[in-house]
Amino acid sequence: MAEPGSAQLLHSPGTVPLGSIFGIPIRLHMLFGAAVILAVLGQVQNSWHHVLWALLMFGPILLLTVLIHELGHCWATRKVGAPVHGILLWPLGGLAFVGHTSGPKSDIFVAVMGPLTHLPQMLIWFIMYIPSYHATYGDYKFHFAIEDPQFDFWLSVVSGALQLNLFLMAFNLLLPAYPLDGGRIFADLLLLCGLGEVLAAQITIAVAVLVAAGILAWGIYEQAILTVAVGAWMLYTTYELFSAVRKGSVTRHPMFCYDAQPGQAEQPQNPILPPNQQYSARV
Repeated sequence: MAEPGSAQLLHSPGTVPLGSIFGIPIRLHMLFGAAVILAVLGQVQNSWHHVLWALLMFGPILLLTVLIHELGHCWATRKVGAPVHGILLWPLGGLAFVGHTSGPKSDIFVAVMGPLTHLPQMLIWFIMYIPSYHATYGDYKFHFAIEDPQFDFWLSVVSGALQLNLFLMAFNLLLPAYPLDGGRIFADLLLLCGLGEVLAAQITIAVAVLVAAGILAWGIYEQAILTVAVGAWMLYTTYELFSAVRKGSVTRHPMFCYDAQPGQAEQPQNPILPPNQQYSARV
């Protein structure tokens, strides 16, 4: 996912450094804790098992899952020769701040490698799920429901993590809505089919607005604050793309700006973008 001006978000007030992995700086937005608190508050009417389950699931497990997803984007970015600037973990997931790729094909590769990291994660959780399920039920059947934490806490954690990875992979990869990974892939495919940047952007915007509006409406219906926030954020980033089209500067927008070449220096030198916009932030 890409958005103009995203460089400021990486080092915005309220973010704290968590160190680095493979030379990639990792930062955490303090509002991530607010999202965890909301998840925990949703379980306070239940037993302490449910509260602890929510704390684990939407705290360290979600944090690690999203971090691995973003590292997948970073690995792919380096593979195509573009620079990686850092990862931000924030309330709506994660953002990998990377340099622009050299074209739609390499951009698709970078976009796909984030969601695909959920496959090995699901395999690991599934390997833990099988003996846990057998210990509880005495057989090796598999059912999709998350176990009640009060009935079997560990099995509920494992099954919850398994579903979390499946959901994040499907949500990011299968929804053709900008700024999700699926939306980037959709826009890149339009370009590869021969459409111009403006027409591709207009189609991307139309699809993204429909999907984001649906997510927003669903969040309001379910009274799910984070779902509403995701829908609103998608609409906001899509509006930025719309503004670029309206101003005739769509090729300056990170979604349609391809300038990095293999072997490029660590700081991208794009003459048409100011320094604070020479990033592409990917979910």
